[in-house]
Amino acid sequence: MKEKIVITISLFIATFIIVLIIYNFTFIREYKRSRKLKKGKEVKQKRVPVEVNLLKYYYKVDISKLKYTSLLRRIAFVSSFDISLIVTVACVTKLGLLQILIACIIIFPVIYISYWLLAKLLNRKIRKQEMKGKIRNE
Repeated sequence: MKEKIVITISLFIATFIIVLIIYNFTFIREYKRSRKLKKGKEVKQKRVPVEVNLLKYYYKVDISKLKYTSLLRRIAFVSSFDISLIVTVACVTKLGLLQILIACIIIFPVIYISYWLLAKLLNRKIRKQEMKGKIRNE
């Protein structure tokens, strides 16, 4: 019984770290590279991640009042947590078809709840910064 719990926790942690590293390389590295290209004469159109648009348009988070790199790191953390949670819950069951069914059922509620919580956290952070006078309330 203890071995099964240890294996499950180690699967969660390993998946979380691997996905977090991949997200950091894709999001943050690409953003920093596009910033360097903007400083030079060559201007490349910046691609905005889907998660940023989700927070901006669906959850009404004012992205312009936040540090973009910090926002990308938070998104990478939340997405890594979501993916590792879904993989861990799906892998606990041993039946192949049931694993896929469980993953398909829990994927949308997990993503919705985690990004809703992230939006609440970001909006609270923006309000605190506005109260301290670091950001103008426009």
